[in-house]
Amino acid sequence: MSLRLVKLLVSTSSRDRAFEILDEHDVTARWAVTMEGDRLMIETVLPGEGNEPILDDLENAFRDEEGFRLLFFPLEAVVPRIVENEEEESEDESGPHPEMDEEGGNEKRKKAPARINREELYTNLSESADASTFYLSMVALSAVVASAGLIMGDGAVIIGAMVIAPLIGPSLAVSFATTLGDLKLGRRALTTSLMGAAVAFVLALVVGWIVAVDPEGPEVISRTRLTFGHLALALAAGAAGALAMTRGAGTGLVGVMVAVALLPPLANAGLLLGGGYPDLGLGALLLVAGNLVCLNLAATAVFLVLGVRPNTWWEDDARRKAIWTAGILWGGLLVIMVLLVIFFWGGEAP
Repeated sequence: MSLRLVKLLVSTSSRDRAFEILDEHDVTARWAVTMEGDRLMIETVLPGEGNEPILDDLENAFRDEEGFRLLFFPLEAVVPRIVENEEEESEDESGPHPEMDEEGGNEKRKKAPARINREELYTNLSESADASTFYLSMVALSAVVASAGLIMGDGAVIIGAMVIAPLIGPSLAVSFATTLGDLKLGRRALTTSLMGAAVAFVLALVVGWIVAVDPEGPEVISRTRLTFGHLALALAAGAAGALAMTRGAGTGLVGVMVAVALLPPLANAGLLLGGGYPDLGLGALLLVAGNLVCLNLAATAVFLVLGVRPNTWWEDDARRKAIWTAGILWGGLLVIMVLLVIFFWGGEAP
């Protein structure tokens, strides 16, 4: 069981209300320290997953208080050990879904989602949505390695490129922003994704223009046609990436899965177009487009199923609009991709 040390900063006059909320959620591992300036710091130990209802109640109660803060710290271990109460857990899991009143409060005790809380997810994905120099450099290096692997027909080199490709963060951030209705994060993540794709494509294009490309090579020809297998792989990669993020797991393995669906066909498209094979290059680009659609559709679905949503009722309108827009866009594009696969290639690999 992963653990979090949560520090609540409020005024001393809010002590009773804070303890009342913690009591409602059966939080017994807590300590209070009086600070300068009539301030109070309450420290609690919470499980890493399923703590969102507690944090939402604390935020709803104190968000308007000056100096209010909730701070999160990962814990490696606690001595003596904190033993989970299986009875209480089973009751929580079978409890009702959360209902919000007009002021954003809860009429009933919330069901705890089996994931890390929304703010941790936001911090992790917001950082990965930045088009930093490191991100673009890693994309460029992975594109060069992937291009070399495709030209040489060396699968091990292509796998190496997938390991270092940092494509998972911005892709998942787009889906996460959709489920929150956060247009600012969504635009930033989409811009970063497009910049990364452009860098990889242009570098592969230059390599294909300089170096001879064999269009019949097994690693090249296998990535020139969209098939049902590719669509299934992209759906699995998007779902696995979103699920891993919501459990606070490392993104290395799912990063490779996402790179399988994005980086090699993207580099392949650049190589073929640069080498003078437009038909095959456009087929590889269509493969990239189909993978992007499936990745975002699957990741968005996972975030929705796991109950990722804003904490305040007034953000729900933007959230609903974003979800409907994304659903119609990605769903419509997926239907088009499936029709292309059926009528042009019969769903079979080349």
